[in-house]
Amino acid sequence: MENKQIERELDDLDMALTLLKRDYEIYFSGGAKLPPYEAQRKVEIRIRKYSGVTSLNYAQRFRYNNITARFHSYVDLWAKQMRYKEEGRTPSGSVIQTSEKSKRTKRKESVDSEANHFQKVFNDYLKSKEKMGEKTTALSFEKFSEQLTKQRETILEKYRCADVEFYVAVDQGKTKLKARPVKVESSRGGS
Repeated sequence: MENKQIERELDDLDMALTLLKRDYEIYFSGGAKLPPYEAQRKVEIRIRKYSGVTSLNYAQRFRYNNITARFHSYVDLWAKQMRYKEEGRTPSGSVIQTSEKSKRTKRKESVDSEANHFQKVFNDYLKSKEKMGEKTTALSFEKFSEQLTKQRETILEKYRCADVEFYVAVDQGKTKLKARPVKVESSRGGS
């Protein structure tokens, strides 16, 4: 083989490896349904073609060895990523939750947390009313919770805040329910 042809073929092999790496990145990010095994096989055949060629000069041999080393390190990386994907884990070892399951879990935690908060506020409200000598017989947690949910939605929309905190206060001898918008704290560095 002549030098120019070898240089062109090494350029093509380098480009094929770059494209193969891109195809695997697309696959692992969810952009393709199947891994690019066929393209990997073709690159591997082209790499093997040069393993026995003795007419490479030092620069070409160095370049070929560099491409081969990159290919093998990518193959190892892709095998690990494939194993993680099949096991449903991330590279850090944590379990990947499906997006729908994750959303349901977060929604349930949010509803549970909200219900617990409403129950605490309701209990505080009853205690304060009893302490102030006010009637509590007509109060039910269901109606109280519905009222807080409506108020919460109104305040979230009006103030565009992260959440709403409800609390009980006594004003001029009467028990009152108060709400406070909770803003998201920005995480700024420095001091």
